[in-house]
Amino acid sequence: MIQRKQTLFMLAALVLIIVCLCLPVATLVAQSMDIDSQVTNLWIRNKSGVSFTSSPLFLILLLTCPLTLWAIFKYHHRLFQARLCVANMVLIVAWYAYYAFLCLTSTAVVKPHFSSILPIVAAILYFVARHAILADEKLVRAADRVR
Repeated sequence: MIQRKQTLFMLAALVLIIVCLCLPVATLVAQSMDIDSQVTNLWIRNKSGVSFTSSPLFLILLLTCPLTLWAIFKYHHRLFQARLCVANMVLIVAWYAYYAFLCLTSTAVVKPHFSSILPIVAAILYFVARHAILADEKLVRAADRVR
């Protein structure tokens, strides 16, 4: 299971998602005399308090973690594993859609952090893992035809 390259790609994607969950994804720089806010996946924090308007970002990324683990342990069912990779990629696209929505509706200037790139790298890793899974399935089907 671990020796398969697609498992390593999915594990790397899982690590990137967990790192992104822990780090701030943007800073909202106020244009007036207000205080800058820090956007994490769970909340937006400034000196006056905490706003949970960014919590769907946390929920979306948190949902990808068990799906990734499920995909890793379903290595006997390659087509289902490939579908789980696609589901993770769709969730990451949803994360970016909500992230863009938050950035566009903000009245402050948004400065994205490096951690906002990590989900797209994870999506690329899911894509590569899906490609490797389907290549394995193709090899298994070809071996079954030879018998």
